[in-house]
Amino acid sequence: MEMIIGQLWYFGASFLWGIVLMFLYDFLEIFRCRVRHGKLWLFIEDWIFWLVAAILVFQMIFALNHGIIRSFFVLSFIGGMALYRGLVKRRFICAVLAVISFVCRPFVWLRKKFRKRDKGPKGEKTQKKLEK
Repeated sequence: MEMIIGQLWYFGASFLWGIVLMFLYDFLEIFRCRVRHGKLWLFIEDWIFWLVAAILVFQMIFALNHGIIRSFFVLSFIGGMALYRGLVKRRFICAVLAVISFVCRPFVWLRKKFRKRDKGPKGEKTQKKLEK
């Protein structure tokens, strides 16, 4: 009976790890939406993320099942990832981007005000600053 309960814990943990990893990857995607960068940085970010994810998943496998990978682990892990991606991913990313947009709104407004003040009508103040 202990063996079956242990395998159920292993199954549940793998399902939750699939969800957690996709959740964390969403933060990486949100960062990519806000900060544009080239393909090399995308490669480096992905490589580091999946390396850390592999280490964490290996630790979980080792702790719960002595490092033995079972087929139901893989299916449960992929199932957790697919469930998160299908039900939560888009809503979560949209919600976080909306919160970021709301929080940044005053700073964007201030930046626009300072740009208008510096340019003035026909950019006179900026031209005067450049002449000095």
